[in-house]
Amino acid sequence: MEDNKSFFKSPWLYVGLATVALFALCFWGIDYISRPDLDDTPKVEKEVIATLDSNPELILLARQQGWIKETATEMTSVDASKVTRIDSVFSGCKLETFDEFRFFVGLHEIPAAAFAHADQLRSIVIPAYVEDIKYGAFAYCPNLETLKVDTANTHYDSRQDCNAVICTWKGKLMLVAGCRNTTVPDGVRFLAPQAFAGVHGLTTVAFPERFEEIGEAAFKDCADLETIDIPQGVRFIEPETFAGCAKLHKVSIPKSVERLRQHAFYGCTSLSSMVMPKKYAPILQEPFADERGLTVYVPKGSIPSYRRAQGWSDFKGNFREL
Repeated sequence: MEDNKSFFKSPWLYVGLATVALFALCFWGIDYISRPDLDDTPKVEKEVIATLDSNPELILLARQQGWIKETATEMTSVDASKVTRIDSVFSGCKLETFDEFRFFVGLHEIPAAAFAHADQLRSIVIPAYVEDIKYGAFAYCPNLETLKVDTANTHYDSRQDCNAVICTWKGKLMLVAGCRNTTVPDGVRFLAPQAFAGVHGLTTVAFPERFEEIGEAAFKDCADLETIDIPQGVRFIEPETFAGCAKLHKVSIPKSVERLRQHAFYGCTSLSSMVMPKKYAPILQEPFADERGLTVYVPKGSIPSYRRAQGWSDFKGNFREL
């Protein structure tokens, strides 16, 4: 028995075990390093998705990016599936329709301004495996009228045929990007920054109940926006929310709004009427560039309190009672 105890106390036992473990680790490491990189690109059936006749602009871009050969006259689903990054490839492009985008199944992120200033783009379908769409990815696509997400996508969707990109954020629904034909679905609580920036043909927007937040520059440079009723629940009119909306002439501000932030209405040269049913004025943080033609309608007897409120002492517009 003593011999057995001595054996387990022997330092040579632990040296031997350590040596065996070291060799095992080395063999495992060599095997791991020598393995070929696993291709996690989803497997797709090969089919022609675009030709010089059906979508010449896409073929030219694919050639330039090396997605297809310089002499190729068509692009296949397999070619598209191998694209894993787009960066600013489509920014300012001349594509008119890009429903073929759904075949870019190797793509996981659409960066900010990815399609910015794609002035002729009218239709696009977001791929199934995209997990991250940055704010402003579709800003300044003035003629975009159909914006859909592949139904297989588990991170984003276009529920209720809304013509928009919807996701869950902080446990609630957020509209990430919209277009001229967007309908804000029931249940949406947030509008992302730049969600509608630069969209043309959008004259007004109807919000669902219990809406909470409109992101910064959400409607910036919406050239055709004429009226907007800010939904009850919104606390702040964020910087540049409506900047550059030259046709906007009437805005209704709910009682829940506490602040109108910097440049929120800069460039709203037609803005002539703002309705504020709240007895106590929200704080102004230089939201207007020139408010001399603006009439603010406030509750009866509240004009003196508005004139004393923070940011209103230099207000050059007019007050009228509701």
